[in-house]
Parts: sequence; C-alpha cells; structure tokens
Amino acid sequence: MGSLIGIFLSLFFLLLGGEGVALDNFLVGPRAMGMAGANVASVSDTTAQYYNPAAFGFFSYKDSNGDQMVSDNNGLNRKDWGLDANAGAGYRLHQDFGSFLDNLSKIDHDGLSTTGIQNQTDLTNLVNLVNDLAGLDDPGNAITVDATGGFGFRVLHFGIGARMFSQATGRVLNLDTTNLGINLTGADLSADINSVTITGNDGLTTLFTPAQQAQLSTAGLDAAAIQQLDFLARQQGVQADQVQGVADILASVSTQSGGTTLQSNTTTAVLQGLALLEIPISYGYALNDHWSFGGSLKLMRGRVYGTQIVVFDKDSGDIIESADDNYEDSFDVGIDLGVMGRYRMVNLGLVARNLNSPSFDGPTVNGTKFDDITVDPQVTAGIAFIPFQTLTLESDFDLTENETSFPGYQTRNLSFGLEWDVFRILALRAGTYKNLAEDDIGWVYTAGVGLNLWLVRFDIAGALTDDKENFDGESIPKEVRVAAQLSVDF
Repeated sequence: MGSLIGIFLSLFFLLLGGEGVALDNFLVGPRAMGMAGANVASVSDTTAQYYNPAAFGFFSYKDSNGDQMVSDNNGLNRKDWGLDANAGAGYRLHQDFGSFLDNLSKIDHDGLSTTGIQNQTDLTNLVNLVNDLAGLDDPGNAITVDATGGFGFRVLHFGIGARMFSQATGRVLNLDTTNLGINLTGADLSADINSVTITGNDGLTTLFTPAQQAQLSTAGLDAAAIQQLDFLARQQGVQADQVQGVADILASVSTQSGGTTLQSNTTTAVLQGLALLEIPISYGYALNDHWSFGGSLKLMRGRVYGTQIVVFDKDSGDIIESADDNYEDSFDVGIDLGVMGRYRMVNLGLVARNLNSPSFDGPTVNGTKFDDITVDPQVTAGIAFIPFQTLTLESDFDLTENETSFPGYQTRNLSFGLEWDVFRILALRAGTYKNLAEDDIGWVYTAGVGLNLWLVRFDIAGALTDDKENFDGESIPKEVRVAAQLSVDF
C-alpha cells in the first residue's frame, strides 16, 4: 500500500516538471495569495495580466497637466515599468481521502494473505481493509494538486509574460474486491471469524441494516460472524454512509474460493490533469481618471495528461515517468477582458477570462481515450476600499462556477483580503476564502508578507484550512498553498 500513497504524492512533482496552466481559478502571486485571492479591484503589478488587465490603463496615467489623480488611491500612476517572477503550489484532500490511504498503509496485509484470520487483530485488519477500500471507491474521495509560475514585464500600458498553471487529480477508478489476498484457513470466512474471541463484544448487531445482514447471509456468513463484524466495525468508527460499501466487499470476500493475491489485484487509479503554458499580451486604456478597460490575447499550449495505474502492481510507484509519457499537446488562443473603476477611496473591478472557451485534446492511453478539456469562461468581480495608499481591504466573488481537473468538482470562491504597507517597506497581508460550490473544505485562511528594498521587492504567502485529515501518519490541513515572488518596480 505504500506505493499507493507514493502514486498520489508524486502528482505534485509531476506538476512541477510539466509546463503550466489549469482549469481552476488560481491564486497567482503571493500578494494575491496573502489577500485570499482578492485582487481584481486592487492589483498593482504584472499579475494584472491574470487578475485584471484593465489595471494597465492606469499604470503611468497622468492628467492633461501631467499630475497624478486624486482617484489614484493605490499609486498605479507613478509606475512606468516593472518585471516580476513568481511561483506557487498547493493541494486539496477531498473528503476522507487522506485518512483512507493512511489507514491502508498501516494494515498488515502480509499477515492476512499468509496466516489469515488468527486473532482479533487480524479480524480488525480485515474490517479496516474493506472499510478503507470502500471509502476509496467513493467517487468523492481524491487528491488534487496544482502549481503556478511564470514571469511578466510591463511598460506603460502594455504587458507581456509567460504564465504557467497546472492541475491534476488522482482517484480510484476501478476497485477489485476479488483479489484481496485473504487466506481462508477454515472451511469458509464464517468459520475463520467465529474462531476468534473478541474482547468486550456486546452481542448486538446495530450497524448493518436488515437488508445488509440478508446480503451477507446470502453470501455465506452466519449470524454470529455478522454480529462479530458489526461490533468491530462500530469499534473502528465505520460511518453509516460507508456501511453498504463494507457489506458489498465482505460479501465478495466471503465467496472467494481461495488462492487470490494482491499481486493479481486490478484496482486502478486514474491520474488526469491539464498543464497550460500561455503567453499573454496585455493592453489597458483609461477612458478618463476613473475608468479603464483592458484585455489580454493569450497564445496557449495545453498538455492534457491521462494515466491509469494498477495500484497493487509492484512497478506502479514510478508514476512520474508513466504520467509524463501519457499526454497530448495542442494549441489554442485565449481572450481575457477586464474593467476597473477608481474613486477616492473605492475601486471596482470585473474580469472575464477565456471568453472564447479554448479547448485542448485529450490523450489515448492503452486504448482508453481521455476527454478533451475545454477551459470555460471565468468571471470574477471585486470591490476594494482604499482609504490610504498604504491600506487596502478587498472582497472578490466568482460569478461563475469553475471546473477543475477533478470531474464533477467545482470552485466558486468568496474571498476577503487586507494589505497594510507599513512605512512602504513591509507589507503585511491576511485574508480568508471559501469555496461556495462545495462543502468538503471550509474556510481557508491566508497570510503573507512583502519586503520592499527600494526598487526590488520580495513577497511570500501561504494559505491553509483548519480542517484536518490524516495523511502519511500525520494530521495535516485538507488544503494548503504557498507562493513567492521577486519583482522590480519603477
């Protein structure tokens, strides 16, 4: 099972080695990440190519007398040119994916496959094995990882860059409940179970429903064996919504004729994702002191990854090489448009990305055709309160639900962010965002810091949720992100 954990962890390294963009609404750059992604109305560097190209209209903008505007509340008018390079990465653990993997790695599979069920520990291992496999078979359990990176250059009202975004998801596609390598030492599974004396057994059958008890009975388990399994399942914390999956797998195990092995198990994990490299050319035009429009024309190369791995195959650990060999490259163009309004203390912003729905071809791997990926339009609105040039409070809201590399999983973020530029030397940032389209992860909290050394600036940021999951023996947040940027600003 250790190789199963390695398969999904190595998705992260796959993304770092691939060329970049994805489907989600990303947190691009540490300023935005520190402010929970709330940047559409107050973006102030070359990441405006992503957050709102209308900001380019206000860079270096002066009135007819050559003076800066009162409405220039965040100092865009004084910026003539600049460049930056940034990178970021993150992951999401969906539902209880991490716990199921963590539990599977702790089970003594060798004991079950060699000596079979000899004692209460062995029987507990059997209950945990079928519960964790049933959990992984739930299509809502998965891990998604992503990475961003790139650089940008701006001069006056123009910008050009190379920006990379990647996102991939790993999940169990097909669960083989036949070849679990369970050695039945008695006449059948009931005999093995009933040969074990369970300490503290209350003699009750309260977890399995009558229909599930009938299912197990038809599969060959007697009432005593079902009761023992019921007690241990309750002791191990099997949830009510997982009981049917547990019953299904136990019924399959009880009818096995013997001789099955983990080596012949065909449980399959699917790894799929999109890596996009885009070269945006941006321009902004200020209609007057208060309103600007802008857009980006993006040359895009999409690499759609698709790989199926037999989980228990001894050679399945080297996922990087396998996934990197199974992809399809294709090219398209993308169009982004934005509008920004500025008044003495309030900014408004609206951005629409990929208005033309660029699409990219999916690969064919071992006769399986992975779907083509279409990047649907994304629309985000923001409002920022900027009472001083050194203080910004902003809230953004996604007007669209955004697809991800995890089929059926969408994001639609509501975000709140704050930036305080202390003496224009140290920028302190904080924020929080929530995906309103799904409920498996709660509020994510963000923080960041920027150090301004005259012309050179260094920024870092991070994000995490207080929702925890067990993974690789540790309790870790279900969503974590980090980002860093080095920039030069004139």
